[in-house]
Amino acid sequence: MPTKKGKDARPGKTARAPRGDDSASRGDRSKRLLDLVMILLRARMPVTYRDIREQFPAYQTLNTEAGLRAFERDKADLLDLGVPIRYITPDEDDSLEDGGYVIDLKRFKMPEVRLTPDEISALVLAASVAHAMPGGAYPKIVDLALKKLAFDLPELPDTPTEFPRPAPVLVHFPERRGQAAGARADLAEIYATIEAATRYRKRVTLTYQAAATGMTSRRDVDPYALIYRESAWLVVGWCHLRREVRTFRIDRIHEAVMAPRPKSPDFERPADFDVKAYAQRSPWTFSTEPPEEIQLALAPEAAEVGNEDFGLTAVKRIDGDRTLVTFDCSNLEFAATRILAAKGAIRLLRGHRLRARIHDELDAIEAHYPVLDDEPDEHDEHGALPHDGHNGVSAGPPDALDPANAGIPGGPDGTGGPGGPGGDDA
Repeated sequence: MPTKKGKDARPGKTARAPRGDDSASRGDRSKRLLDLVMILLRARMPVTYRDIREQFPAYQTLNTEAGLRAFERDKADLLDLGVPIRYITPDEDDSLEDGGYVIDLKRFKMPEVRLTPDEISALVLAASVAHAMPGGAYPKIVDLALKKLAFDLPELPDTPTEFPRPAPVLVHFPERRGQAAGARADLAEIYATIEAATRYRKRVTLTYQAAATGMTSRRDVDPYALIYRESAWLVVGWCHLRREVRTFRIDRIHEAVMAPRPKSPDFERPADFDVKAYAQRSPWTFSTEPPEEIQLALAPEAAEVGNEDFGLTAVKRIDGDRTLVTFDCSNLEFAATRILAAKGAIRLLRGHRLRARIHDELDAIEAHYPVLDDEPDEHDEHGALPHDGHNGVSAGPPDALDPANAGIPGGPDGTGGPGGPGGDDA
């Protein structure tokens, strides 16, 4: 009886396994799976199970069903590996008399990655950030990745794909004051260790210097995420010492040791963890010491401060032309810095510990800039008020501290102090 044209079982139409492979070697399961893939890839038409069975002794069992189950197990494993095996029925292809197996080439072969010049330029900009980052650990990796992505571009984009080359993209990370040149390699190593621990979900042991007290301690931390904010890298994670999620600045870490066995995770990130929430946290809400209820009076020139996040306990109300903010503050160092930097636009109405902290800052400033007996006081010649003990800075009445004209480290906006936006809550 003649067969239909194109029948897959005809001699010469079914792809055979590579010659020279004996039955014993084909019995090896991993090689059998590879051979099965090669047969299906080389076939010009769907291959029936009957033809497949003839080439594999593992399927030629006395019990036909047992051989078929072995084939189904192999097929399932290939599907799990991402090999898209399909069964084509005669209803789908009327040239077939019997159904057969094929590999869907459109799904088996991954499409080429074709990026536009604009997309490459965006990636180069991100790579420029990685190159300019102090302590960066990935310049060579970034360059190699860009070359792989852009090797077949018809023409180069406006920004380069290799470094160093002249480029209109300039990224600058200012080096922090007090950062010794010899500490660069150490910082890069610490950053790389924490990045790897974050990626592999490994616990790290940190030797950390707190911002508020300067005290050094050892912490076991489960790093959830890395954040870059206000010229500083921070790691957010579960602190086993404090028993809560805390934020640590990378440049205050003196040593970082990752737990052994990097391929075995030590923790799982909480399902409700939101890295954006921590990236956008206000320094007013950082927890560096026991809280104290404080009340601030914001003058019109400091009204924008009232829009900042003071935490869940904050109460704000309008009092004439000023805004009163009452809240529990656990970052007194930052609060003192902001009040001094405001030069009277932010007045402290309540908070004994914070008031003492501000006076300490003013005393330190006075000690640093003493008035010399042999130095003429030009202000006295113009009828200025006599010196009051804080270089012209009036402490004001008990309910309204007004540190006018006080100079403090960190700039006029008060963001450079130890508890500034790039600070921690460790």
